[in-house]
Amino acid sequence: MRKIILLSSFAAIAGCASTQTVLNKPATQVFHSTDSATKVAFCLANKNNTAALDQEDGSKVVLIKNGYGGVSMAFSVYPDASGSRIEYRKEFGTIGGIWRQCIGPEAQRAEVSPLAPAPLHS
Repeated sequence: MRKIILLSSFAAIAGCASTQTVLNKPATQVFHSTDSATKVAFCLANKNNTAALDQEDGSKVVLIKNGYGGVSMAFSVYPDASGSRIEYRKEFGTIGGIWRQCIGPEAQRAEVSPLAPAPLHS
């Protein structure tokens, strides 16, 4: 029994995505905010009990991790004119979307707007 639990634990941990793996993926979605990159990154970090990581290119990265330490979502926040550009990368889903409050109406509409049904052909 212990062997089965140990093997399944290793399998769960092996399935977790590393930070660099997620950050190297293309962005799942790109959002724009009128708030500064610093303000958006702070909000994302604060709402998810984590820290924003400063990058050499001036961006800030906020990672949302699962209970096993694997990165489930990553946000790269870049200064952009009078606001910020947020690149959202999703490795796998987590429950909740409190992060959308930090980005603004664009992200909140994306959350509630279902995909339009395919048109009917006669």
